[in-house]
Amino acid sequence: MSAMTSYSAAWVPKHDDTDWEDAAALAIAWVTAQGREQGRTPLLVTNGQGAESSVPALVTFGSRYGRTTPRSARVDGNRPVLAYVPDTRTLDFAAGKAHGSSLCVVEGFGLELAGWARDSGAVDLTGRSSAPQALDPRLTEALDRLEFHGNNGWTRGFGQDQARRILADLHSARLLDRSVIVGAMLARGSSTKAVQRLEQLIDGAGT
Repeated sequence: MSAMTSYSAAWVPKHDDTDWEDAAALAIAWVTAQGREQGRTPLLVTNGQGAESSVPALVTFGSRYGRTTPRSARVDGNRPVLAYVPDTRTLDFAAGKAHGSSLCVVEGFGLELAGWARDSGAVDLTGRSSAPQALDPRLTEALDRLEFHGNNGWTRGFGQDQARRILADLHSARLLDRSVIVGAMLARGSSTKAVQRLEQLIDGAGT
């Protein structure tokens, strides 16, 4: 469990030759082991009902332990969660269910997770990712400042104004890394709406 998150984290990063059955197997093994160690029942979280249907092992996992989506009926949290190819909303939801426990994420084609993995201290279950390079100190400082000014979700007003200045400075310094910024804020507990608002600010930076 990193200083940034309320859960222990692991991930299966997407590669050009990713086999989704193999990716699911790695995630299932880790989450199942976490469940045994903690004495808690795992949970499968997907973007929508049936999103796991093309991966038989995930269907079995979900049937055995439980499955849910951000739109499904409420389920208990504080349990090891396997989030399969989540979008921003689903990752936020999964993190909430994993509070005080563990979260493993299988990266898909939409949401890049390298920034989340870095800030959450996620273990790469494929063993293929090299140790992350240290961030430029200016970017590290900017992430902390963005988090500080995001207590109102970067809504209109002082917090958003400060975020615009921070992002403009990063753009000028050629340090405006969208995936790192978005992932870091997700790892630090920013809500879906807040992150979506921040993404709009990132898109507008430098204009």
